[in-house]
Amino acid sequence: MPEGLFFFDTVTLANFALADAMRLLVDRYGKQAVLTPDVLSEVENGIAAGREKLTIVEALVADNQLTLVHPNARERRLKVRLLRHLGAGEASCIACAVGRAATVVTDDRAARTTCADYRIPVTGTIGILLAWVREGRLPDHEADDVLAKMVEQGFYSPVSSISCLH
Repeated sequence: MPEGLFFFDTVTLANFALADAMRLLVDRYGKQAVLTPDVLSEVENGIAAGREKLTIVEALVADNQLTLVHPNARERRLKVRLLRHLGAGEASCIACAVGRAATVVTDDRAARTTCADYRIPVTGTIGILLAWVREGRLPDHEADDVLAKMVEQGFYSPVSSISCLH
């Protein structure tokens, strides 16, 4: 299991939820997988917009398999500054990661750039799938199947398969 906290943004959570692959996140990160109230709110907006598979995120939070972390005052102030160029979910994840020396899990380019500016470790959907394969915990073809499901649900993937990366 990786070390530290991992703040997941909405898009990354949605990629796994919509592909029926949330078990990969829960099995890999356990209680180290955290989200902020802003991310949970964005997930709820997705559910309201008809993305029923996102209800798994709510259920995992309710069951304490994903951890909901509330930003402190300093993190909230940083989030407000980050809202100038990021969405609320990404801004809250980055603000909390800065204050807690955590990793941000995002596929958003602007958020990744901001993480680099703050020297915050970052990973995303492809990195998680690739880690599973490299650790021998998921066969190439299964990772490729999960990625294909994500793409079917609207994920813009920079690669066509995970198996071509290692």
